[in-house]
Parts: sequence; C-alpha cells; structure tokens
Amino acid sequence: VWAYQDKGDPAKKVDLLIVGDGYGADEMEKYSADVARHAEAQVAAEPFKSRRDDVNVWAIDLPSQESGITRPRADAWVRTPLGLSFNSFDSERYVLTYETRELREIAAQAPYDAIMFMGNTRKYGGGGIFNLWATTSSDTSVSEYVFVHEFGHSFGGLADEYYTSQVAYEEFNVAGTEPWEPNATALLDPDNLKWKEFVEDDTPLPTPWDQEAYDKLSYDYQQKRTEARARNAPDEEVEQMFQELKELTTPMLQGEEHFGKVGAFEGASYQAKGLYRPEADCIMFTRNPDNFCRVCSAALERMIDLYTE
Repeated sequence: VWAYQDKGDPAKKVDLLIVGDGYGADEMEKYSADVARHAEAQVAAEPFKSRRDDVNVWAIDLPSQESGITRPRADAWVRTPLGLSFNSFDSERYVLTYETRELREIAAQAPYDAIMFMGNTRKYGGGGIFNLWATTSSDTSVSEYVFVHEFGHSFGGLADEYYTSQVAYEEFNVAGTEPWEPNATALLDPDNLKWKEFVEDDTPLPTPWDQEAYDKLSYDYQQKRTEARARNAPDEEVEQMFQELKELTTPMLQGEEHFGKVGAFEGASYQAKGLYRPEADCIMFTRNPDNFCRVCSAALERMIDLYTE
C-alpha cells in the first residue's frame, strides 16, 4: 500500500483507492505511472481541482499471474486477482468483476471511501455503480476521461447524460417519474426544477438546442464504430473515431445559443426524448469537456462535504 497523495487524517478526507488488475510482477513500474496519470486527471477536473486538499489517493500493488484482463467476446481469458472482465451485463465495453469477497479483502489493506479498479488493457471500457466502485481501462487514448466519468457515477451518483450509445439498460427510468440522479430530470414540474437555483431567469425550460444535427452525427459514428468492432478492427481505429467525433461536436455544442448556461436540455439518461440534462455539454454527456457541469459539480461537492465535514 502506498500513498500517491496524502493530505492527512483519513477520517476527515475523501480517501480514493486505486487498485490495478492484470499487471504482471514486471509491470509494477507501469502501474505506478498509470496511477499517477489517472489520479492527476481526477484532481485536475472541477470540483476536485478546487477541493484537492480534501482528497487522499492511495494505491495497492497487486501483481497478477498474467497481463491484461478478460475479454469474452475475443475469447481472451486472463487469470487476475480481481477478475476484471469486459462484457459485463452483456455490454461489450462494460468492465466489472463479480469477485466481491476477494476485492474487499484486498481493498481492506488501505483506507478508502471510494475505489477505482484499473484494468491493464488497451481496449476501451469501464463502468461505475453508485456507492459501490468504478473501473477503467488503463491504456485507451481516453482512459483519463473514462476514469473521471465513471468516478462521477460511483462517487456522486451521477446519471449518464448520453443516449446515442448502445447500453445494457432498457426503460431505465419509468415514464412519468422523476429520476433520482441529481443531473437528470423528467421536467414534470418546471417551476420546481431540482437544479432551479442555477437557472437564469431568461433561460427557457425546456432549453432549445439543435438535437437533430447532433443526433445525426452521433448516430452515424455509432454505426461506424459498431461496424469496426464487428470486423475486429484495431482499438486505435475505433479510438480515432472518438477523436473525430470530438472535433466535430465540440464546436457544434459550444455554438449553441444557451451553451454554458444551466437549463433543461432534452436527451439524457439513455433517452433521446422525455428526459433532460442540465447543460448542453458535460463530462457525463460527451468526451469533449474537461470538467463537470455546474449541477454535477454541486452534487460532487455535496459528497465531498459528506466525508469531510
């Protein structure tokens, strides 16, 4: 067990524990570098940047018999201490483990309030479940983004705001009910919007944006990625599509009339219609921004306060 960032008494800090899986005994130096890279990405994103002194970051060296993690759809089976695996919930990119007793025995060697498991793999993937733990791939080109995004789920209870990607869930939010997550709403009562304190008086609810243009572009690239995976294209080819989409959608979203304002933008929590997110863009919506939106940041700050006050 070692401390990447030790800001003092664990009883008064958020203790984030990072544990690697699928790192061979000869890859511990790589693991240390991966911990540093991803921990820095986490504390560079607001609100964690402003609250860096409230966060300890711990790591556990956990050598594996084999390098990498299991990829069922590629018929690649790897024996690792944590048992991290793709294809959880039958989702090709979702990484989880069912080795609950083992992971808790291992994690108990360090203080922790939140855990991030990091799989030693080039393949894109991760996962996060509120009040449980989160996972990320170590070497995909957007691994730092995945780390921060998935931590938003597991630590802050944040909803996914995207809806154009294939997911393992259907009817995640029952029609006519308000989502419990702090960054998604069914807008059943606009006058009492859960984040109304952030909405300016002249911002319309729902808040208009060019969803049709965004959806066309996003669904087109989703189809391209699906076709690429079906023919077992290299990970680099799939990730290049992520970059292309980012370069196209960043100016598109930033050009929206209400960009940077808090409102109720339709499309959130895996549904294109009927659910709304707080801002035009956020780490929970696309891979474009470096920070959480104001509503997500406020939710994360509340969780930090819960552990530190």
